Amino acid sequence: MTEFEKTFSVAVVERQLTELWAQTTADIDDEEKTVWRSRVANLLMFLSNEDALSEVSEWIESLTAAHPGRALLIMAARDAKDSDIEVSVKSLCQTDKRTGARRLCGEQITLTAYGKFVVELPSAALPLLVSDLLTFLYWRDDVNTADEVFQKLLGAADRLVIDSAEFREPTRELTHINEVFQLAAQRNVGISDLNWERLTLWRALLADFYDVPEYQTSLDRVESVQVDYVGFESPNESLPPQALLFVGWLATRLGWKLQATNRGHSFKFTAADDRTVSVELKGVTVSTRKPGRLARIEIKSEDASFLVALGEDNTHILAEARIGSKVKRGRVLPVRNRSLAQLLAREMEILGNDRVYQEAVAMAARMIKQ
Repeated sequence: MTEFEKTFSVAVVERQLTELWAQTTADIDDEEKTVWRSRVANLLMFLSNEDALSEVSEWIESLTAAHPGRALLIMAARDAKDSDIEVSVKSLCQTDKRTGARRLCGEQITLTAYGKFVVELPSAALPLLVSDLLTFLYWRDDVNTADEVFQKLLGAADRLVIDSAEFREPTRELTHINEVFQLAAQRNVGISDLNWERLTLWRALLADFYDVPEYQTSLDRVESVQVDYVGFESPNESLPPQALLFVGWLATRLGWKLQATNRGHSFKFTAADDRTVSVELKGVTVSTRKPGRLARIEIKSEDASFLVALGEDNTHILAEARIGSKVKRGRVLPVRNRSLAQLLAREMEILGNDRVYQEAVAMAARMIKQ
């Protein structure tokens, strides 16, 4: 890794990148060992502290295996003692597993700033983007549309990626996501949420019930829904975004309208036939799962119940229908504990907005504002 003097200069960074590339290829004298410098995208990663920077630095190379390009890691410690922008560069190379030879290389530029100098980071980072490439902004900080740094970086992005599982104040930040959709629409920016991707199996298994004709009558008369999630240490914690997004998805797909909220954890919806559906969100203990993640979902009608839940070994998610006294097992799927690098790589393959996710967010925001 090459580090620079504290005085920041885009020209100096670009010159050092050229020298770094020359060093990377200096020892290659065999045409069969050609090293390719590849750029298929810009990836801006905004990180709010040094711990996040260290974590991302450990897996950024695996991400660039799927999406080689220019990665700009921006570490902004807003509440720290003032310190001007510092920059470093390094190459990110994939190696041949058999020979160890470097084959495909991208580059990483790391910018750090502390205190009052954080606001200057966009003016330092944006000129370093490679023109004519798609730009992804992975935002790992509080979501706030009034934040000047967020607005400037969003203005340069083609796609915004967040992770609502990391929201420190879910009630406030889910509301802000609604505002971000409006701001992003003006700038033609798509939005992804890694937490939404984690819900894919849960949504798929519950949706499977609606494909079975014999279940349809019972599903059309659902009276209650219980969503269990892994509880937090503090009983006063906000409801987790994952549970709220799931209920938002279910309600919007079935055409339910929010009627009332009771004590923040219970909700009442009105179905299209004026039937009232009660929804309860409940924290439970599952030692092997991260707080805030789903553990069990059950929807009930008068004569039936439909369950999607973690298996006893916590490595599988299973589906089960009970119609009267009959129990019918559905699919059993392995839990996909994808890393952040894997989740982000998948989202970098998507360019358009997910309308279903947007509607789920809007419903979740209404639920917590009631």
